[in-house]
Amino acid sequence: MTNTTKHTACVFGIDTGGTTTDAVLYDPLTEGVVAKGMAPTTRQDLKNGIHHSIDSLRPVNGADLSDVQIEKVVLSTTLATNAIVEGQGRPTGLILIGSRPKGDLPTDQVAQITGKINIKGREKEPVNPDEIEAAVTQMLPKVEAIAVSGMMSVRNNAHELAVKKVIRCHSKMPVVCGHELSSKLGYHDRTVTAVLNASLIPIIEGFVQAVREAMAERNIAAPVYLVKGDGALASLETISSKPIETILSGPAASILGAMVLAKTDSGIVADMGGTTTDTGVVRHHSLTLSPVGAKVGQWQTQVDSAKLATFGLGGDTEIYPDVSAGAPVLTTHRVPPACRGGEKEDLTPTDLLCAEGSLTRWDTAASQYALAFQSRRAGLNQADYLSQAKALVVDRIVSKVFNEAAYSEGADAELPVIAIGAPAKTWYTLVKNEADVHRDILVPEHFEVANAVGAATAAIEERVDALVRPDEATEGYVAHVGGQSVFFEDKDKAVAYAKAEAGKIAQKQAESQGPETIHTDVTDKDIQQKIGWRWRYVETRVQAVARSGHLTLVPEEEKPAFEKNFD
Repeated sequence: MTNTTKHTACVFGIDTGGTTTDAVLYDPLTEGVVAKGMAPTTRQDLKNGIHHSIDSLRPVNGADLSDVQIEKVVLSTTLATNAIVEGQGRPTGLILIGSRPKGDLPTDQVAQITGKINIKGREKEPVNPDEIEAAVTQMLPKVEAIAVSGMMSVRNNAHELAVKKVIRCHSKMPVVCGHELSSKLGYHDRTVTAVLNASLIPIIEGFVQAVREAMAERNIAAPVYLVKGDGALASLETISSKPIETILSGPAASILGAMVLAKTDSGIVADMGGTTTDTGVVRHHSLTLSPVGAKVGQWQTQVDSAKLATFGLGGDTEIYPDVSAGAPVLTTHRVPPACRGGEKEDLTPTDLLCAEGSLTRWDTAASQYALAFQSRRAGLNQADYLSQAKALVVDRIVSKVFNEAAYSEGADAELPVIAIGAPAKTWYTLVKNEADVHRDILVPEHFEVANAVGAATAAIEERVDALVRPDEATEGYVAHVGGQSVFFEDKDKAVAYAKAEAGKIAQKQAESQGPETIHTDVTDKDIQQKIGWRWRYVETRVQAVARSGHLTLVPEEEKPAFEKNFD
């Protein structure tokens, strides 16, 4: 399996989940899976899990793997998400320009310097070079990366860039500016995003090197990409500087893979993993993005991510006996299944299937012991305890997927539920046969490696937002785009400038990702507010989207913004 001889051109998709690392070879020409495999995820060294998943590949329908050319490698990874949740980021300093944002920050190494930009992007107070020099000199010995954040930097990035330039004169350590990661207002969340991103850069460097080594050892010289949290691709080089964009990449990849495998353009995707089930709604190839960005642990970020609902139910969810009630209880906590080396009294949905004999790949005897132990504690025979425990799993699926997830998103009645993930087939077949549900249920072929298929079929997409607003000081208009604010007397000229600049930036960012064919679309929308019987112009929103694929990532509609003099 190399890419040195021209044969069947495939994409290599790898998903490193919390429990398993799945791998597929996907042929984009036939839209089919050529080979698939999975191995336990090795969280201490993700490289091992990637190696083992590659070694586990087995051909589908007699495919000849020696006749495969790898044209692209795409991964989704939990590395950034886990590092943030577990507080494993590297020591990071933060230089704030102007006031401190309200709320907790993910670092104690904070320095403040003077400087102020107003809401229109005009400088009101310059930065002081001596203050910058002092802050940088004082901070460098204590940290491995530095974040720089200033209020209104998305309207004028000059102050942040000035600080970054000084840091670069003193050190080669990673430096991240808030405006480089988001064009949204929201000083606190943008600052949090910058700090977290900076703290992840030293970590992602090791992962990127491990991936390169794993590919080189197998003579795979194809370009390597990672899936971002919004389902789009980014090159290894891009992720090396913006690793935070990979948070929640696994759930995004699962949605992409489900739609490809089910061969439909609309549906409610339910990805049942080891710990949780993630759900998302796709309509006509359009995936809605979260309106506020991804939240990981306690931290709200401004990183684009798919709009998802998550609940505690997976193959490894804990079941225990309620002695007083004489019945099993399904928790939301993960424990290693008894059949895979967990505690001998622990029972999970995976153990239920092993105990009854419908799943035979692990230690059936261990699951049967756990079932016998818990049923005795509850005062039930094993058959009744097993039946009641399985019913709890089915009930939670119906409640969370067919009721809450569907109706909270206003999903049309004709939208099917597309079930994926290793435990999906058994449990959703039970739902279909035993529960009163009124939606079609699709469990597509290769459902167990849908995340890896999603990685293999993801596409490049870069979005750039711009804004045109009235400038009360001059009775003209100001165009905010790319961290700059440009002033115009005429609204149409301001909008034309914003569209042209946003389009160029999006096109350039997408083309920098690799040799894909990129198409760029630029749209604009006037926002007005009704006051009495009159309509007042508020702003024009411009968005440029440069993409190589067909799935559209749609930001949830924002309410009209009425700017105040704060970020």
